[in-house]
Amino acid sequence: MHGNKIVLDLEFTPIRDPDLQLVASSEILEIGAVKLNEQNELLEEFQTYVRPQYSSIPPHITRITGINSQTVASAPDYAAAVQEFTQWVGSKEPSRFYTWSKSDQAVLLREADLKEHLLHDMFYTHWVDLQRIHQRIYGFSRPMNLTSALGSMQIYFAGTEHGALADARNTAEILRNLSSVRGVQERIEQSHITYNNRESHGFTMDLVFKKK
Repeated sequence: MHGNKIVLDLEFTPIRDPDLQLVASSEILEIGAVKLNEQNELLEEFQTYVRPQYSSIPPHITRITGINSQTVASAPDYAAAVQEFTQWVGSKEPSRFYTWSKSDQAVLLREADLKEHLLHDMFYTHWVDLQRIHQRIYGFSRPMNLTSALGSMQIYFAGTEHGALADARNTAEILRNLSSVRGVQERIEQSHITYNNRESHGFTMDLVFKKK
């Protein structure tokens, strides 16, 4: 691909209002992204918290993400945060977005509809779901979460899980490794063992492989 690769991760909180849920089920709390060039070299990083308009942050979201109402109290709202992100992505070079599952794209676009915010055309094209690519290449019977996928590739998770920038960095690491055919072949031979952190001794993943 010609241009930049934007590896994006979002943290979000559920919308409880049933009328609003007809348009969007979540509001973004944090945007994290890394920008890679065509050789998968890091160019820049981006992170911002986002203040929700219609949602409180329930305790289970705080437990997962570490984000509470104080975290986002002075953060930009959706329109301002996305505008800042759009400027960071830039339009001089073509960009393709890479995410872990399709949920981030859906949340971003549906919240734009809910808040009647006009997004740049780039957000409606060129999205790649690395979760599905990983599942297909490795032959797993179901998609995996980010940490387990890293483990299947013998890669340590760097940073704190469910922080948007940390998740984006680790997703970018998967992108780099999936880009190496030889590296993928070597890891497939060892994919029944995983090491998700430096203290782990590894464990059998107990996953069912698809028949070839």
